[in-house]
Amino acid sequence: MSNFTLSVLSTLCLVTKGDIKQQEELSLSREEQANFEDTKTALNTLYSAPRATTLQQIFDYAANKQNGEEK
Repeated sequence: MSNFTLSVLSTLCLVTKGDIKQQEELSLSREEQANFEDTKTALNTLYSAPRATTLQQIFDYAANKQNGEEK
């Protein structure tokens, strides 16, 4: 009889520190992915509207360009 009490199968099932660290890295990237999705969703709900003066300048510029081409 041997003093070795673990079977071959049980030694194959041991978890190493490297395995744990790798799993932590995977779960971190999942957490980052979840944060990314939350941020993307929040950004998709934002909208911007130009000020009235900005719109007026755009229209004036377009009218001047159009008048310049007609001459």
